Amino acid sequence: MLIGILFNQITWEIKQLIIELEKKQIKYKLINNKNIYYKLSKEKDLEANFDVFLERSLTIFRGLYSSAILETKGYRVINNFECLSLSSNKLLTTLKLLEQNIPTPKTSVAFTDEQALKAVEEEIKYPTILKPIVGSWGRLIAKLDNYNSAISNLECRETLGDPMQRIYYLQKFISHQNNNTPTDIRAFVIGDKCVAAMGRYSPEKDFRSNLAIGGSAKSLEITPELEQLSVKALQAVKGEIAGVDIMDDDGQLKVIEVNGTPQFKGVATATNINIAKEIVDYIIVKYK
Repeated sequence: MLIGILFNQITWEIKQLIIELEKKQIKYKLINNKNIYYKLSKEKDLEANFDVFLERSLTIFRGLYSSAILETKGYRVINNFECLSLSSNKLLTTLKLLEQNIPTPKTSVAFTDEQALKAVEEEIKYPTILKPIVGSWGRLIAKLDNYNSAISNLECRETLGDPMQRIYYLQKFISHQNNNTPTDIRAFVIGDKCVAAMGRYSPEKDFRSNLAIGGSAKSLEITPELEQLSVKALQAVKGEIAGVDIMDDDGQLKVIEVNGTPQFKGVATATNINIAKEIVDYIIVKYK
């Protein structure tokens, strides 16, 4: 068996995957997408006979287009192009969640700052979360607490040169008042199983709980409800491996996002679960 690992930076996660692959004497080849070009064809023309590729690029579009090219050539990729295209876009993810009747917070989308403000004040109400439809690690997410914060943030987005920032994705802010419970939940799903879950906690002066910006995490029990919801969310975006972000909204779990190229150092550290081993075991069973 030969596994190709697509990457643009050697991360902690890739190092752990390599350790597990070598333990099981599974052959692998690291492919840096900065050092390769693809011939666009339907031929399996890469130099090695790969059984499957594991997409681990930190750059969204490199990973997305690499998956599309490799699938056209007849290779199998985890996650595939369909999953990555859906999960990398919050708008498309939300539509798939709604399509599958998976609970998600009230959300609106507008294409001008004027209509975005109208959506906030007429539909979602304050406070509202403004998110870029493409992005990760909590970057460029803003909390609109009132009219003044709304118009200032929307005005900033409107004047940015990136047209993607002028797609206004607006979501209900789910308040969190109990410091003993997590701000949100990250469930790590592989195939039809939630293998690990952690509760994430916001830093003292921030509403965001991303570990990349100072949030903390603790292991969380995987309840039947949490497992069922997270697996359904993965299936909604046609994926095999994903990090599913969930929040408790007045006693009901709601899916916020699905990450199709999830980092897992945080959840592995918080839960003491060997996520890399779980991924390798899954690949061996399914693709060998």
